[in-house]
Amino acid sequence: MSRQVLPVKEKVAAHRARHVAAGRQLVNTYLPAELIEQIDQTKEAEGVRGRTPIIEAALRFYFEKKHEGIK
Repeated sequence: MSRQVLPVKEKVAAHRARHVAAGRQLVNTYLPAELIEQIDQTKEAEGVRGRTPIIEAALRFYFEKKHEGIK
């Protein structure tokens, strides 16, 4: 079975469409270099492919703790 090779632009569009269909939204932000370094170190240590799971876990942790009244 041969796979059709899609141009990068189409691959990116399909990737974004899958995320939107799953109810996810894109957020762009600037972060200090030291936070990026910590995210990347954690990413490597946990064996994840990207930064998103680390950032998502950090945000969930923050809001869960804030909800519990811990600052």
